[in-house]
Amino acid sequence: MLNKEERDQRWANGQGYNRYITGELNSFRKQAWKQMICRHFQKELSLDVLDIGTGPGFFACILSEEGHRVTGIDASEGMLGCARNNAKLLGVGPEFLEMDVNHLDFPDNRFDVLVTRNVTWTLEFPENVYTEFKRILRPNGLLLIYDANWHMHYFDEELMKRVRKREQNHFERYGKKEIVCNDDTDYFGCLPLSNTLRPQWDMKVLGRLGFTVSVEENVGKDVYEDWEKQLYGESPLFEICAVNNEMSLEKTRIQNYWQTRSSTFGFTKSAEEIKGWQERISTYLPEGRLKILDAGTGTGFLAIATALMGHDVTGIDMCSNMIQKAKENAVKHKTDITFFCTDAGEMPFEDETFDVVISRNLIWALMNPEEVLVQWKRILKPGGLLMYFDGNHYTYLFNEEDRKAREKYVSITGNAHRGDPGGVNYEEMDDAALALPLSKLDRPHEWDDKVLPKMGYNIIAKEVERPQELLSQEIAEGYYTVFLIVAQKSHNNTN
Repeated sequence: MLNKEERDQRWANGQGYNRYITGELNSFRKQAWKQMICRHFQKELSLDVLDIGTGPGFFACILSEEGHRVTGIDASEGMLGCARNNAKLLGVGPEFLEMDVNHLDFPDNRFDVLVTRNVTWTLEFPENVYTEFKRILRPNGLLLIYDANWHMHYFDEELMKRVRKREQNHFERYGKKEIVCNDDTDYFGCLPLSNTLRPQWDMKVLGRLGFTVSVEENVGKDVYEDWEKQLYGESPLFEICAVNNEMSLEKTRIQNYWQTRSSTFGFTKSAEEIKGWQERISTYLPEGRLKILDAGTGTGFLAIATALMGHDVTGIDMCSNMIQKAKENAVKHKTDITFFCTDAGEMPFEDETFDVVISRNLIWALMNPEEVLVQWKRILKPGGLLMYFDGNHYTYLFNEEDRKAREKYVSITGNAHRGDPGGVNYEEMDDAALALPLSKLDRPHEWDDKVLPKMGYNIIAKEVERPQELLSQEIAEGYYTVFLIVAQKSHNNTN
């Protein structure tokens, strides 16, 4: 297995690839690629474009020529040196930044268009990168991926024979020895997409992330030289066009609220409190090291608590500010957790990936809770557990008794949001909660108890606490019902 430094070294010097790119810039291919890409754009618009893995800057340069505001990124300073020189020769000024595609340092909703060529096959964690693509794209933004199954013949003997025949025919016709790709199995053998049939994989993952996806096979026929069409015929270049679907107004409002609210969230749990949560969780978990998804991870509390128990944990949250805090907290607690910035119902994971899905104070805030539970069931292994902690946070907007309980709580504590330093517009969430399907229900008996069995979950444990009943004794532990549900996906029930 190659380490990161060894992998990066393969792309450190851009001179060889630059010769190919300068050939493109001085042939029909320059205009052909412009037509290929810009047919997806509305004419007369100047767009913010990110060229990911820009290499010697081909896409960045030609799209700058078309009047777009282009940023090109690459992890190789050698490649970027070639890109800057090519831009200077063409008289264009895209911005070039040294940046790893696995760590995109851009704010949310930064770009109108992301474009990349022959890069995604190099990704070590492609699902994570695709979630980042979605994060930095604006609503209705466009993702254009050009790639091919460059190494599939190393995993398919019959395909290898056809590829070798094309290489031989190329040599006989042009008198030049060319190969489709180097026999560098130490490198591409450790990359997950080398032996994955694409673009089928991409369509599935991007669809799960909420993109609208279309694919065109063999676009090389329009942008390749004749020799390329012949040589690469067994690895046709494909185009993936994915549109980042715009969120509903209600969902956007909820996301904005939690992005702002993240500034008031720290990680104040003591070691004793973490231990208490671990003991509570472990009551229901099977033995052994488990693969756990913490959905709506926030600042990472449950993810860190379960990781410290020795489990393999992934945390997701739709708010990038929360994810950033979760990553920082994971480092402080010396835990190795993978975090994705993605919606709880829009996940790139394959079917039956996790042993456990766990969440805390999330389901009440979902616009589409049943759809999300379907996705969680899909990614759970047969017999896997769904464990969630939730509460009736906003029933006071609909129920007079609950409203009075909240007023009593505030009269005792002085603040409905205990522990918050303020600075957050809580009315924004009140407005959003009016449109949430679970806000008015007395859970768990009015929804969870009924819906989970219908969806193929077997409820195996339930804990319900009603701290509002203590308010008459001037004890302010809370003003709404909170509960824990543990449900199991059937062993013989798939999706």
